[in-house]
Amino acid sequence: MKSNNLLGRIVAVAALLFLVAGASAFAQLQTGNLYGTVTDEPGAPLPGVTVTLTGSGAPQVQVTNAQGQFRFLGLGPGSYSLKAELEGFSSLDYPNVVINIGRNVNLEMKLSAAVEDVITVTAESPLLDERRISTGATVDQTELEKIPTSRDPWAVLQSTPGVLTDRINVGGNESGQQSQYVGPGSGGDQAIWAVDGMVITDMAALGSSPAYYDFDSFEELQVTTGGSDSTIATGGVVLNMVTKRGTNEWRGTGRYYLTDDQWQSDLEFDNSDLGKPGPVNTTSRSFNPVTGALRDPGGPHGQAAFKQGNRIVSVEDYGLEIGGPVVRDRLWVWGAYGMQEVDLLTIADVSDYTELETFNFKLNAQITPANSATLFALNSDKVKIGRNAGPTRPQETTYNQSKFGDDPTAAKIEDTHIFSSNFYLTGMYSIVNGGFQLVPQGGLEPTSYVDENSVWHNTFRLYQTERPQEQFRADASNFFNTGSLSHELKFGAGFREAEVRSFSKWGGAGILYNGPAFFGTDDNVLAYSRDADYTVTQEYTSAYVQDTLTVGNLTANIGIRYDLQEATNEAATIQANSLRPDALPAFSYGGGGSGFEWDSINPRLGLTYALGAERKTLLRASYSRFADQMGTGTAAWLNPTAFLSYAYFYTTNPGNPNVDPSEVGSFLGYSGNVNPFTGSLLQVNEVDPDLKAPTTDELLFGVEHALRPEFVVGLNLTYRQITDILESELLVFEGDAYSAENINSNGRRHRRSDYLRNTSTQRTVTLADGTRQTVPLVNPDGTPYTLVWYSLDPSLSTRNGGYLENGDREQEYLGTSLVFNKRLANRWMLRGNFTWSDWEWSSVPDSELENPTQTLGGGDREGDPVLQGSGTGSGAKGGIYINSEWAYSISGLYQIAPDRPWGFNAALAVNGRQGYPLPNWHRVVLGANQQNAAVAIQTTPSPDTYRLDDIHMVDARIEKEFAFSDFGLTLGVDVFNVFNEAYVIQRNHRLLQTTSDHVREIVSPRVLRVGARLSFR
Repeated sequence: MKSNNLLGRIVAVAALLFLVAGASAFAQLQTGNLYGTVTDEPGAPLPGVTVTLTGSGAPQVQVTNAQGQFRFLGLGPGSYSLKAELEGFSSLDYPNVVINIGRNVNLEMKLSAAVEDVITVTAESPLLDERRISTGATVDQTELEKIPTSRDPWAVLQSTPGVLTDRINVGGNESGQQSQYVGPGSGGDQAIWAVDGMVITDMAALGSSPAYYDFDSFEELQVTTGGSDSTIATGGVVLNMVTKRGTNEWRGTGRYYLTDDQWQSDLEFDNSDLGKPGPVNTTSRSFNPVTGALRDPGGPHGQAAFKQGNRIVSVEDYGLEIGGPVVRDRLWVWGAYGMQEVDLLTIADVSDYTELETFNFKLNAQITPANSATLFALNSDKVKIGRNAGPTRPQETTYNQSKFGDDPTAAKIEDTHIFSSNFYLTGMYSIVNGGFQLVPQGGLEPTSYVDENSVWHNTFRLYQTERPQEQFRADASNFFNTGSLSHELKFGAGFREAEVRSFSKWGGAGILYNGPAFFGTDDNVLAYSRDADYTVTQEYTSAYVQDTLTVGNLTANIGIRYDLQEATNEAATIQANSLRPDALPAFSYGGGGSGFEWDSINPRLGLTYALGAERKTLLRASYSRFADQMGTGTAAWLNPTAFLSYAYFYTTNPGNPNVDPSEVGSFLGYSGNVNPFTGSLLQVNEVDPDLKAPTTDELLFGVEHALRPEFVVGLNLTYRQITDILESELLVFEGDAYSAENINSNGRRHRRSDYLRNTSTQRTVTLADGTRQTVPLVNPDGTPYTLVWYSLDPSLSTRNGGYLENGDREQEYLGTSLVFNKRLANRWMLRGNFTWSDWEWSSVPDSELENPTQTLGGGDREGDPVLQGSGTGSGAKGGIYINSEWAYSISGLYQIAPDRPWGFNAALAVNGRQGYPLPNWHRVVLGANQQNAAVAIQTTPSPDTYRLDDIHMVDARIEKEFAFSDFGLTLGVDVFNVFNEAYVIQRNHRLLQTTSDHVREIVSPRVLRVGARLSFR
């Protein structure tokens, strides 16, 4: 007992130190809880009842308090057996209590005074959760194994109410790259990723994960999209992934899945949809007056050739996981290995090959009856050959990706101590390493070239990054009663430090640009480049407290959260350009702060009322305030070494990979972040010292009803208002931005009076026969548009620096979701939702905009839909803008004749949504006083004037289970894109190019996957 007390004191002191330090607290995102009340038959509470819980791990014992209450906290997901015993009463046994992560099971147990051996309750444990204070979805192991999916977490995300992703994964054709996604009123940059209680979010690429995952390692996944839980920092999507663990029985599984091009259908696609019709000459190129572009004559509608996009060559998925006792009831071990090999051909017939290799290890120990500990490690390595392959990135410009650094991807040690039945404390330390590198296949010898259609050639940029993190955390729960009120007081704190070290470099001489297309010059332009090499350290400190009060049929959750987010830009030295050190010399940066810090206090309040004596219907309401998380891009706003810098020269080189010095002509200028007097780097940005974290205020209303204990339907209404959104205001100068009097200044913020209005309704083109013709500006459907843009007065200039501030624009989201969830019972299971939403900008009037140019993507006009582009960076899909007014997802399983030798399981997954917007745009190069910067101007009043076709995808699975004593074998066949739909999901929406309106991606065709799973226990 002495050692137990010493250990308890150590844990308590550690927790106190965390709290005093004000450390950053995060939810314990890996467990569920079991609450119960034991009464006699008239309903009076029974104190002193011995309640024993058995399942994974060691048995746990509680004794009911004066109110007849008991609780088991921090339970891993799975099935448990619960037994209540009191002398003079019959024992009561619940053999199948199901625990899910993030959920609370409440049981009412009545003991009979008529002494019998044991009374067994066979009813399902209820799915309704009166203590739950969040919206989202939970996917258990049965669904993970038996519902047809592409077997990655992003496939689970798209089945969650209100969550939309940027890609459609058909049989694993998108599993080699992470999806961009949004939640109900939350951008992807506010998402949180957690594995076994560790927050592992990549802070340099907000919303993304630093790892890929072995799908068979998951015990359960939970997606949270909103609610009043004070342990959750942001209003974004939170994905909790809980891995399996060893138990008192040795058990394990092994699997092999194969998808092959021989089982892939020919895609049935109407070629008339490839591009809009127009006259075609027999010459090598001709002008299409409908799209306003020059176009290739290889096809009657402008697209020279078409291959079905993202065609699968093969997808293999294999691995094993095994766990069991080292010392029964004391020490358990579990480990897993998984490999996915994804081999594709893109729409441009470019190879894209990926290997995703994952190791997991977990050690659980029951040190004393009151103390348990966990050691967990995850190592994930992604090797990708041909990343970013596509119509604008031919093979030599694609990336080869691999891990950068030798440390494990994530690891943690965690300890939980139960001081009494009323007080629990957990402490955790974890590390995360998300480093990777992108090496261009063309190497670093050639010079990159980008042609008039924005197609890259020769090679691309090298990128290497290390992203280590450390996290300390403590969480506690204290139970007590005040009169008729029952309290569960949760509080916690922690600290997380995320460091980002990134290096970028162009090979050869730098970048060759097609001069007419990008600079409006007759000659091409060569950009000599200087590397970017920077380090940012970010610190996240916060604390929370939340009380769950219950009285009668009412449950209230009252909480508050404090967050402090800070960053430091570390010192760095940038090497000179090796070919032109005179133009771009070496540069040393002494480091500095971010120029601001974010601290916020965010209240949370949730109410749940259970109707009637049977409590089968719950009414919910909550209010929550969330603060955005600070990403590295924001933290490094004032870091001059974070950006590549360039010196521009005219060149006669037509795009060849080797640049001869004799081809380099006169000097054109520098990029805006270079001092023309010294060639050193300039700090061109400024930041508001009072910059605040953007804020989301959320109201939730809902009703849930249990048709049966295992079958719940619900309706949720969500309203969100997002304010203090970050905006960058252009910094301008009177006269020359690089004059001696201006060089030591960053300028002033622009004003409406600084801009001149420009318009155009037509353009002049040169036809293949050399003649010139003036034609109107039109969208691909022939609708004319007037191009309107605003440029700086010639008396002003800029280095394109920005002043980062909280803008006046706001966003409003209103959405409703119908949800239903039926746990597997009586041979069938079902989960689904239908969501309608309206997410719009609330913008300032045009008269109050400094620059009223209507740029690509919207947000400039009142009522514009909020779009999240997939992005232009590595792995993104440049022509996809996430926004749908409606979406649905339904998945289910039915066991056909399970008691017959020929019985089998049939499963179905159906997903659909409104087609995403297609905002056509026109590129305008601004004047020399604006650094020849290009602006993307939207050609329609609203970004969703044009939309792609609505999507309805059906996947199916049939499997047969065989049982052999302690072994089981499951053979299955999955069919993806059952109806072989050929939806266009990307077009080139930039106008006035030879490839304008051309298809860039189509949903992959129907394909089969065969698989086998062997299990033992």
